Amino acid sequence: MLTAAIDTEPRVTDTATGIRIEADLPVELTETEHAAVLAALATADRFGHSLTRTTEFVWAEISSEVTMTTTESPDAAYRALLGHTTTCGACRAGAICDDATKLVRAWRDTRG
Repeated sequence: MLTAAIDTEPRVTDTATGIRIEADLPVELTETEHAAVLAALATADRFGHSLTRTTEFVWAEISSEVTMTTTESPDAAYRALLGHTTTCGACRAGAICDDATKLVRAWRDTRG
C-alpha cells in the first residue's frame, strides 16, 4: 500500500515481535498521497513518522501475535483487502475509498 501511495519501495525488517516497514517520504506530498499514506499506516498495529537531518520517513509495525476475536480468519480478511485495493481504481490512484476503509476495519477486527 505504501508503494502504491508514494511510488517508493519500503524497507521491510523482521523483528522479534513481527515486522517493521519503513518508507522514505518525498519532499512534497499531494493531498491524495498524504491520504493514501495515512490509510496504509492505519492497517498497522503501531505506526509513526520520523524526521532526521537527511530524510523523512514513515514506519509501521505489524505484530506476529494475533488474538482471534471473530470466526473470520485474518488471512481471509487481508486477502479481501488486497483483492480490493489491487483492482479498485480509487485505491490504485491513492484516493480515499470507503470500501477499503471498511475492509481495513474488518481485517483489524479479525486480528484482535
